Amino acid sequence: MSNERAYTCGLYLPGHDIHWIQAQLAARNDPKTGAKREAAPGHLLEVGPDGRVVVEVQGAVLRLWNHNPGRLEQLVARNQGQISHQPGFGLLRTASEGGNYLFCVAEADSPDLRPCPETPLTGGPLELLRDAGGFSMSGPEALRWAEHR
Repeated sequence: MSNERAYTCGLYLPGHDIHWIQAQLAARNDPKTGAKREAAPGHLLEVGPDGRVVVEVQGAVLRLWNHNPGRLEQLVARNQGQISHQPGFGLLRTASEGGNYLFCVAEADSPDLRPCPETPLTGGPLELLRDAGGFSMSGPEALRWAEHR
C-alpha cells in the first residue's frame, strides 16, 4: 500500500477514519457566533511507526496518535511540517493542492486506543455504532435495512 493513499479501516473512532459528518462540521462556521472555525497552526515534530505523532501547536507540545502514520508524515512533509489542529473535532490538517488533507487523531496516551481490525466490521447500524464508532450508508441502504428488521 502506498503511504499516500488513504487507508480506511472502517473504524470511526479517534485516530482512525474520518467520518464525513466530522469533516463537514469542522469546516462550517460556528452556529453560535457565525465565525469560521479556525484550526490552530502548528508544526509536525515527530512521527513514530507505532502511530505516535508529536506536534507543536501554539507553543504546546501535543502527543497524538493516528492509524496511518506513514501517510501523515509523507503528506505533511510536502508542507515543510506545517499542520493545523482542531482539537474539538480531533483533526490535524495539512494543505493539499485543492484544500487540505485531514487526519483523525487521538490523544496518544488515551486508554481507548484500538488497533485497526484485521477485516472490516459488519453488522447493522446499532452494532456498527457500538463496535466501529459510527457508520455511513445511503438512503436506499437505510431503507433496505429498515425493511428487513
